[in-house]
Amino acid sequence: MKVIIKIACVVISTLPACVGYGPQGVDPFEGEGLPEAVSLCDGCLAQQELRGELMLFVNTKLTGVDANFTSNYPLDNEGRYVGNALYLYDPTRVCDDGGSGCRLARLGNLWLDERMGPLSLDDQSLQRFSVRDLAWHEARGLWGLSYDPLNDEWGLTVLGVPDWTRNDNRIGVDRYAFRYGQVEADDTDACYWRQSLTGLGFVGDELWAGSAGKPGNGLDARGAVFRIGPGFVQAPEHCVLPSDVTQDPSYYACTPICSVWTTFDEKAGVAGDMAEGRDGGMLALVRAEDDAVLPTGQNALFEVPLDAAAQAPVPYGPHIDDIAAGLDVEGLARIKGVLYGINTAGTVFRIDEQPVDMAGDWKVSVHDVLGPLFTASQASVRIRGATRVVIE
Repeated sequence: MKVIIKIACVVISTLPACVGYGPQGVDPFEGEGLPEAVSLCDGCLAQQELRGELMLFVNTKLTGVDANFTSNYPLDNEGRYVGNALYLYDPTRVCDDGGSGCRLARLGNLWLDERMGPLSLDDQSLQRFSVRDLAWHEARGLWGLSYDPLNDEWGLTVLGVPDWTRNDNRIGVDRYAFRYGQVEADDTDACYWRQSLTGLGFVGDELWAGSAGKPGNGLDARGAVFRIGPGFVQAPEHCVLPSDVTQDPSYYACTPICSVWTTFDEKAGVAGDMAEGRDGGMLALVRAEDDAVLPTGQNALFEVPLDAAAQAPVPYGPHIDDIAAGLDVEGLARIKGVLYGINTAGTVFRIDEQPVDMAGDWKVSVHDVLGPLFTASQASVRIRGATRVVIE
């Protein structure tokens, strides 16, 4: 029997009105597009007019204003929610007013409904479900790295955007949780026992994931880069696992889809994202949990060799120093040949790499500050994950 919890309204200045509650709990949303309450970027473009090569990023703060962004916005009393918002950003567009608002547009929000399976509606797990990183490919579409806190399960998601030229998309989600099992078992996904998965990206035609180097669960404290099985990316599939007590047909991937490609030093790993290098290889933003490995407050770019597995990542050169706790650069994307990073608060960094002829040096500079464009940004913004997209 389903229990409806009526969350009291918390008054937060500058935020939209509270969710309405009727005699049976939440008043169901029956309008077109998205609820006004999840529109949390007053300074964004009114319409999605951005075109060409752009950065797409996800705000991983949950959408429930009434819950101070610790849960998603409820659509009804049946377990459906509006999830994370996705935004498009053009780092090269010049605004007439000298600001940043003309560069940023909302694409839409995750639409968490029966597409994710009836059991996920019944257990209310979509209330806190989130996508933590993004990866896009011209032929293979848009993918996300997801986390379900209620069940403590990470997975990959295929994200469906109905119309890239609108700002009120209901973005469909198909989730494939990593197959669980004993640590050393062959049929346990290599991503399953990682404490913190942090990065996702296409390099060429292949999809890769990354994890932080976080000790504390008694397992491997080395961060890692994982190759996602090409067969799964081409044709993702769900299966009912024999040992799953819920027998959920819309939750787990059929087989292990991650394999360890390489690892970092102990207590070091991907800080938040990976991107394609200038030569077609992989770059990863790396952070360490021990200043004996990397200085505290530093995010550093490493090259990850892709010609053969198990080769150690090596420093690339550029690094960002004196990063305050919680403000790591967790998004990375190459736009029009230039590498950009974005931190959790919406500050965009331009990373100028060393010229190919080695005649100069690399440089990192603050390119833009997007946080003030958001409504109550200190409470409502945590940017994680970015990817390059092209919109004609």
